[in-house]
Amino acid sequence: MKPPVQSIRRSRPLLLLERTMYREGRTPFTTVFTVKVVGELDEGQLRQALARVQAKHPLLRCVIEEAVGGPRFVLLDRPAPIPLRIVERRDDDDWQTEACREWVAPFDGSCEPLVRLVWLRAGEVNELLLVGHHCICDGYSGINLVRECLSAYDQPEQDLGAYDTLGAIEDIVPATLLGNRRFQRRVRWKARVLRLTLFLKQRESKPRGPRIAPERMYFHRWDISGSTALQLTERCRSEGVTVLAAVSVAFMQAFRDVRGARGLSKTCTMVSARRFLPEIRADALFGFAPGVALSTKGLPPPEDMSASGFWVRARAIKADLTRRIDRLGAGLYDTLVGLESLHDRYARLVAYFESAPAVRNVTLSNLGRLDLPQQYRSFRLERVYSPLVMVSPTPANTVVISSFAGQMEFAIISDQQSLPHAQALQIRHRAMEILNTCVAMPAEQYKPALAMRAETT
Repeated sequence: MKPPVQSIRRSRPLLLLERTMYREGRTPFTTVFTVKVVGELDEGQLRQALARVQAKHPLLRCVIEEAVGGPRFVLLDRPAPIPLRIVERRDDDDWQTEACREWVAPFDGSCEPLVRLVWLRAGEVNELLLVGHHCICDGYSGINLVRECLSAYDQPEQDLGAYDTLGAIEDIVPATLLGNRRFQRRVRWKARVLRLTLFLKQRESKPRGPRIAPERMYFHRWDISGSTALQLTERCRSEGVTVLAAVSVAFMQAFRDVRGARGLSKTCTMVSARRFLPEIRADALFGFAPGVALSTKGLPPPEDMSASGFWVRARAIKADLTRRIDRLGAGLYDTLVGLESLHDRYARLVAYFESAPAVRNVTLSNLGRLDLPQQYRSFRLERVYSPLVMVSPTPANTVVISSFAGQMEFAIISDQQSLPHAQALQIRHRAMEILNTCVAMPAEQYKPALAMRAETT
């Protein structure tokens, strides 16, 4: 009698960058994507939609197991389903309470998917909160998962497509390049540079300060109307700059005006790495979003931002950002493969991140126009709120920008120790004031901060 055939479990180690986000598995590092839907939803149909999305993405059918060389994604034949939690919706602010609850709640990657869904249910008006761990889900991935969930719910007969790669380094970097000797020499050189940089950074770093509890983080969000957003976009186009460049100048100046000349040390913007990694499918899950520094030199003195100076500065930011992104893309394969030789320095790398003083730094995350349909067969997508990222335990000030259906939304994410909420309100006011002065936005978009209602935990 022949022995039963045993299936070989497919697995891969977490990439070093994924490990730094996953940590020990209990550190919150999540992004919350919230949409408002008008139209009655059915629980069974929603669960079926989640099952179809999970069947498409291999990483949603994986658990994370500890191994000698580090944690690994392990693909399961019968994974646990994507969790769905249902909450009865009482008012329009309930989603913010649930978002605050979800972004501090860790995943248990050892037994459940690294994505979950919360449904705020109230008949014709509903909010859906898709929560994803950042180690598999960047902003682009999260929006795509929302798109697929809504599409799978609305059209159960539609084919979502499928793929079978787990996102190993061999799936990201072309095989011809991995086998190229010149590339291998560049990677060894890059690895030595990275090791030296980490060593020097550790020597410069100060003793670790008190960590910020995830529960102490807050978000403050607001939006500008469709006509105002269009006005901003058109003015940027006529000045030859991107919306990101213009908004970056406004927020850098606002942070410095509110917190003082020494209150802004470093500013960076997140960049989608997919444009430089063609081996990754457009709809595949991927968690790596590198940052590119923005130059803070040339900012005018506090409270001295003229319209002409603003646009000169915005054009300089755009040109510098283009150069930096091109440089990042040119060496991205070298960096990704070089980092994989630093797994033996993982503990030191995490220690450096956790000791880095980030309270004077600002990260801008621009998701741009969110390409989601508004009208479906059985419901209407009325609102898409700015995604909210939890970057615990390192304190960080993050500004998220996104737009949907012509409406632009902003969110400031921080904690009371790094950026007191009163200062966040002042920064909002000052940034909108600068944009009004330089773009001629309507004055009602930047009412005095004291009149604003805080939207925090």
